[in-house]
Amino acid sequence: MNNRIDKTSSKLDYLQSLRNKLSSNYNKPCLFLDIDGTLADFQLDPNDCYIPAKTLNIIEKIISNKIPVVAVTGRDIDSARKLFESLDLPIAALHGLDIYLGKEKELHASKNFLEISYIYNMLTKACIPYPDLLIENKKSSIALHYRKAPALESIAKKIILESQQIFPNLKLIQGKFVYELIPAQANKGLAIEEVLAHFNQHDLYIPVFIGDDVTDEDGFYFVNQVEHGISIKVGQGLTHARYQLQDTKQVHDFLELFLEHIQNYDNKVKGNNNLGGEKICLN
Repeated sequence: MNNRIDKTSSKLDYLQSLRNKLSSNYNKPCLFLDIDGTLADFQLDPNDCYIPAKTLNIIEKIISNKIPVVAVTGRDIDSARKLFESLDLPIAALHGLDIYLGKEKELHASKNFLEISYIYNMLTKACIPYPDLLIENKKSSIALHYRKAPALESIAKKIILESQQIFPNLKLIQGKFVYELIPAQANKGLAIEEVLAHFNQHDLYIPVFIGDDVTDEDGFYFVNQVEHGISIKVGQGLTHARYQLQDTKQVHDFLELFLEHIQNYDNKVKGNNNLGGEKICLN
């Protein structure tokens, strides 16, 4: 059963759970964060989404404490980077098709697919009678948003399924008020696994993944297979995640709690070193 973090539950209880997971081997946490619906509230137009300054500030402080923070998103790399403003953090974009490590380093980059341009033209014609449907051409994938008109969900699905029939090598994924056609290798779980393997070349990290959508379930599933991995879903609904937060505000609250835990842990380590190497107990 999932553990819900809400206004009536003790944040200290959840922090204790996190501490218990970390205390067994002292590996550092690596924070993986979805963007839309997790760090940023949904807007009718995805271009209007933003990450609150107070959340960006906490992420910056977490990074300054030498904890890796990685964005894992369905957005393209340029769109995602703009949302983090001056922060240059690793980003697994397009559900993992494009993995940017920061300072122009990449694990791998997505390709422009000719079929996406063809599908874009098809969708543009098919959506003429439905101006509230929004087509997003990500070059390596194409998304059809119906967030402006949820009643058009069945129409949006019919339109994009007709395109998939022409290009069955593309898989159809459904998110919140969106259908997307994307290459089959796109998978947030695989993206987290790849980034984690890269970081583990230098140190051992415990993945903590926070997401809100159906497309995040692959990530939750992978993180659950990692010893002491922590998976957190934002919002309601069936999920593989072992913990749940209510909304983006509680994500911010959790990040504050996470930062506090890191700082307290570092202080104990420093104090322990001053005492000549006594073992630290986090419990």
